[in-house]
Amino acid sequence: MIRNIKYKLFFSIVLGLSVLVVYALRVSAQELPILANIFSNKEIRVVAIVSASPSPSPTPLWTMPEKIIQAQNLLKNMELKVGNTQIEYKESRFSAVGDKLVSSSKSFKEPEKEIALAVLDTATGEIKVIKIIKRGGDLIPPKGWSIDVLQRPNGIRWNGRNTAFQVNIPEHQVVIADVYPNETDTKVAQKKNGKTIYVTQRTIRYDLYSPYSPDLHSSELVKSGEDYTNTIIKKAFDDLRLAGVKSRAMSGTLVADLFASRSYFFKHIPLLEQTDLTEFQIDPKNTIDRANVLIGANQDQAFNITCNSSSACGWLQFTPNTYKTIVKYYPAAKLIKDFKNGASDHVNSMKAAILLYDENLKGLFRTSGQQILSDPKLEEYLAASYNGAPRHAYASLKAAILGGIKDWIDAVGPQKAGLRTETKGYLVKLRYLQQQDNPSLTSISK
Repeated sequence: MIRNIKYKLFFSIVLGLSVLVVYALRVSAQELPILANIFSNKEIRVVAIVSASPSPSPTPLWTMPEKIIQAQNLLKNMELKVGNTQIEYKESRFSAVGDKLVSSSKSFKEPEKEIALAVLDTATGEIKVIKIIKRGGDLIPPKGWSIDVLQRPNGIRWNGRNTAFQVNIPEHQVVIADVYPNETDTKVAQKKNGKTIYVTQRTIRYDLYSPYSPDLHSSELVKSGEDYTNTIIKKAFDDLRLAGVKSRAMSGTLVADLFASRSYFFKHIPLLEQTDLTEFQIDPKNTIDRANVLIGANQDQAFNITCNSSSACGWLQFTPNTYKTIVKYYPAAKLIKDFKNGASDHVNSMKAAILLYDENLKGLFRTSGQQILSDPKLEEYLAASYNGAPRHAYASLKAAILGGIKDWIDAVGPQKAGLRTETKGYLVKLRYLQQQDNPSLTSISK
């Protein structure tokens, strides 16, 4: 009996307190209209919710550059199968013409081949090595894996060692290094039974690289690329100063001293040379960052064997004749004489680039006088001379001065020895880089 009385008393107290709380909240709701809708004649249910604070993601005990080095070490000395029958396939190519993208088709032939991939599990830090098969334009993954070849904005899919892979299954997997076999078949003369016969001899170069992909793209690798380039520039200047290399543009001055305050010119060159103009026009920041990611991931191997249709090679894209000229004109620099080796060596090619700027500055002095050193567009003149024949830059600059034309780039058309279309695009990229260095700069309209 007493227990029932206690229960009734306890229930009455709780009910009374509940009424007071509801009344208080109703009064508050008159002052805060947003609360008025909380209370209604509908049934009110009180549900207790225990909320747990989300656990912060653990900081990895490794960095991406460390994992890339580990992956590349795992892939060394790989041997891969390469077939004998050429398989033809096609890819689209897109180029910017005005404000439009124009599409074309390009054909390729390549034998079936194995490609080794080092794949990082970003959740655990574990690296696996797997082999895929390239059959024409198709990728055949191992059992349990789904992997795509990504298409770049300019249409490129298969791009040798720098092909962009995306792992769909299993999850959390990122390709951070690969080995891509490049075969060369040559006809070799042999004597057989007193007769000369020609047989096919195959050599295979196993290209080890860290290919770009959006999954690999990070601010960490972008900065690593920037830092690496700055380190190479410093080393090149130190070497030229130590060797006492004299300027051909300004007599009695060391090249290193002449360009000391303009060393930032040279951090732009690899980014100008290794970015696609069509991709740049679509997304300039991502295109520039992409080049820095590749430099950061591959360091001294970045773009080292890249050659274009004009036989320009290396991360700074020297042509054989230009490189040979610089080697001859600046013997004190002791540049590597062999073109391919010299163009692929980053410090050596950066020294050659500094010397080429000096040689082109000499030409600018002849046409415009030494006062051009104080011209705010000096980097543009030198970059245009680097990209195309200097005479085109000199002609455009002279016409702009004589005609009072604001933007020297368009002073003379390419049909009249002015800047080529490619060089104009080169300078569009340069002006973007200059603005990123100094946002207060006002870029002249394209």
